[in-house]
Amino acid sequence: MSLFTLVAYCVLGLLSFVVLYLLRSKYKISRLYNTIFSILMFLVYASILDYLKLDYMNSNLFIVFIFQFIFDFIYTTYVLEEDFFNKREANTLYYFILMIIGLLLNNHYINKVENVFLSGEDIRLLIWGFIFVFIYKFIQEENIFEKSYNTNKLLDEANIITMFTRLRRRYLDDIKVKDMTLELAIYSIMIFNNNKRSSFVRNIDNIIFKINGRKRKLGIMQIESGTFISDIQSIDIVTSDLKKIIGKKSGAGVVESAISKYMGEDNLEVLEIYNTLKNFFKI
Repeated sequence: MSLFTLVAYCVLGLLSFVVLYLLRSKYKISRLYNTIFSILMFLVYASILDYLKLDYMNSNLFIVFIFQFIFDFIYTTYVLEEDFFNKREANTLYYFILMIIGLLLNNHYINKVENVFLSGEDIRLLIWGFIFVFIYKFIQEENIFEKSYNTNKLLDEANIITMFTRLRRRYLDDIKVKDMTLELAIYSIMIFNNNKRSSFVRNIDNIIFKINGRKRKLGIMQIESGTFISDIQSIDIVTSDLKKIIGKKSGAGVVESAISKYMGEDNLEVLEIYNTLKNFFKI
């Protein structure tokens, strides 16, 4: 295997990881969808390589899944700072199965046909037919072409609680407030901003900022800054700002008022997240 081929597999593995990460961030796709999209891209790569007369690279194309695994491991471990080998997540088993599927497709399909994309044998028509039906069902279920308040995934109660649980597990020791309502307000702003601009995109922002130094929104709380700030620093800034707005005021509606003042035109969505969390904790 040449160095060029290995580098090409690495680039395709990175592309698969990025595309799948963006899909998971936006639509919260399941492992099943994740697997099928991985296989779809795998077949698309094989088709493109055939078209470009680089079909010799298809003989070991399943290696793309190995690089996809490596990039996922690096991102989860060193960027998200989470345990990639957590038994509950079953990442190792997932990638093992994905690689086996890739190896079988490689040896019993891609390497045995002259053209991967929809020509010739019935097996290809069946595979691609299944893929197209799947994409159609996915678009229907996710309402990709519909923009309405009722289909906003962020405002789905189960989704909010899931995001809250994940973020609280990560930042529990970094939010130092005694008032539960203020803590929920901080998480509500965090959930909104994290959904609006994912950690993957924020990491790109950080890189761009370090290159050009131009003022931009940084951290999980999206604080506009001319100096670099981390996620935890952005949380501290929001906590301090909310405390200043609240001051010595107390009673019903004080925290809601502070959220509205701080968030401006985005206050309605954040308030809905906040009320969902309050109802969940029966406050």
